[in-house]
Amino acid sequence: MTALLTLLLLTGLLSNVGGSSLCGWRNQSENRNILRWHGNSLDNMVRVENSAEELTVSAPFLSSNNITLPDRRGLYSFCVHWIPGLHIVNFTYGITIYHEIHGHPSPRSADSAQPHPTQSCNPVYSLINVTINGERKTNTCLYEYPIQVERYDAKLLEHDMSQVSRYLERTRFNGDGRLLRKWIDTALSKVQIDGKSHNFGTGALRAGVYNLDSSDVLKTIPESLGVSLTLPDQLLEKLPDGTAKRLHVVHIQGHAIFQDDTNVSILGDQVLGITLQDTVVSNLSEDIVITFVHEPIKEPKSPLCAFWDESGEEWSMAGCRTVAIERQTECHCNHLTYFAVLMQVSSQVISEVHLVSLTAITFAGCAISALACVFTVAWICCSRKNQTNPTLQIHMNLLMALLLLDVAFITSALLGGLEDMIVCQVSAIALHFSLLCLFSWMAIEGFNLYRLVVKVFASSAITPWRLTILGWGVPVLMVASVLLIDPKNYGIYYINVDRPSSQNSTAAMCWLTEPIIHQVLNLGFFAAVLLFNLCMFVAMTRRALRLSPHSRQEEVRRCVTLLGLSCMLGFSWGLAFFSFGVFYLPVQYAFSILNALQGLFIFLWYCVLSQPHAKYSLRSTDSTSATPASPRADQTLNSDHKKLLT
Repeated sequence: MTALLTLLLLTGLLSNVGGSSLCGWRNQSENRNILRWHGNSLDNMVRVENSAEELTVSAPFLSSNNITLPDRRGLYSFCVHWIPGLHIVNFTYGITIYHEIHGHPSPRSADSAQPHPTQSCNPVYSLINVTINGERKTNTCLYEYPIQVERYDAKLLEHDMSQVSRYLERTRFNGDGRLLRKWIDTALSKVQIDGKSHNFGTGALRAGVYNLDSSDVLKTIPESLGVSLTLPDQLLEKLPDGTAKRLHVVHIQGHAIFQDDTNVSILGDQVLGITLQDTVVSNLSEDIVITFVHEPIKEPKSPLCAFWDESGEEWSMAGCRTVAIERQTECHCNHLTYFAVLMQVSSQVISEVHLVSLTAITFAGCAISALACVFTVAWICCSRKNQTNPTLQIHMNLLMALLLLDVAFITSALLGGLEDMIVCQVSAIALHFSLLCLFSWMAIEGFNLYRLVVKVFASSAITPWRLTILGWGVPVLMVASVLLIDPKNYGIYYINVDRPSSQNSTAAMCWLTEPIIHQVLNLGFFAAVLLFNLCMFVAMTRRALRLSPHSRQEEVRRCVTLLGLSCMLGFSWGLAFFSFGVFYLPVQYAFSILNALQGLFIFLWYCVLSQPHAKYSLRSTDSTSATPASPRADQTLNSDHKKLLT
């Protein structure tokens, strides 16, 4: 008797759960029964069918499986409840079985979506006291009910949102975030509210509906959301029929339903959705302002406002500006959607004045450097020794890599402003490839210096075409490895900029999106190249200091040679390791000037050492006119000048 009362009480509770649910009693006439579920071809419908051997549940998005029911005959209460937006069916049977059936983001295939043939209903197997969404139905063996309700009342939506919220709190979300976001928007559009506003849910999922008849309604947004809004006047304008626009505000704790491949960190793990009912809002003339309240952010991290791009299924900063204060972050955006504050490992914020200056210096320097590279390569190509001299060919490859880098950098900086992801990815790949090529040829220049001056050896195994494969092939492998790991490692890179209007915004360029790749691959590769070239340069300098110059002209020429070698070996790029703290801004200017003009410096160096008086002095010092293929250990540094140049 006690067990029966317990079942009656449980059934009464289950029959009033609301939402998309079917609850009732089942008379289990066999000792061994099963619950079976599978997909069906019915749109937006859950189908529940009973027989002597099994209870069958079918719905779109379900795969085929089954579980064993209690091994005892008798009367059992049961309930089938579809959790909205999650494609999950909760199944309860008696007081011992609770099972969660997970669906899929897309309908099942034709094979798995075909229900079992329907048998004629034997009254013995009819389900008893069945309610669908709280409405009593006649007893039969087969029931169907819709997944989505046509109209929500406030209590029903409160229940469903609370159920989704509890699920998000206790379980890691692994469903389709797009479907859940669509359900939230649809449910808020369908709900009927009394008054100007109504707030729903607690915990991980909270939402509010507000009739925008005035800006005062925004003051009713609960403080528990940890956010405040300022809307432009154009959003407060009424619709043509005179009714107020309806604003939806959704707060989601946890970003699992926003699944992208970058594994970003979100401030406070909170996402805020702001939309107008049945309206797409973009390109506003006046920004909306979303203020996130939070604890002070510790360096080296900094906040960056972003929105969820449904088409690309990723976070994007386009159309949003960031204003960071100690305990709050303001997001100024020109559209409505889901927003969050991303946490990025930040470089120092640079003022707009310095950004404009550095951009102008870099663009002008790269343009001059590119022209100088073209002139120098043309000069070398006109040289009669070009076809036989491997040193000249190494110089040419270095200059071509530098030319490619200058062009790629200007292109990436210009295309970054367009914020077109595909175009920017291609540009970022070209920029990264050209940078790695430059580092490779700097290393080969260092090796050539070692071969000609320090060790003084000739090897038939070291041929120009093998060096060419090495200099261009290694960067290809590095870039290909980054692409294989994740193509989204290339894209739009944002730089924090301090605007004069105190709006801390960003500038964009096409580059690596993952700082760790730049730190490990680029800086690690260059550090190895710099260390090797520095050793070669020290050996060259020691040799120069051991020799007594015959004239002041030779002493000056040696200094010019060493300066030119330091440029070709990339020592100025080592300034990147000192770009921090109080040195940040001075180093940025020095780095931009020296490296942007690297092609010009090489051109001038080549011009100076190619003067007739230099050639005459070189010939008088070494009448043998040694070549890189046949050096002699007793050659003087003047002969080394000649080998390095020709």
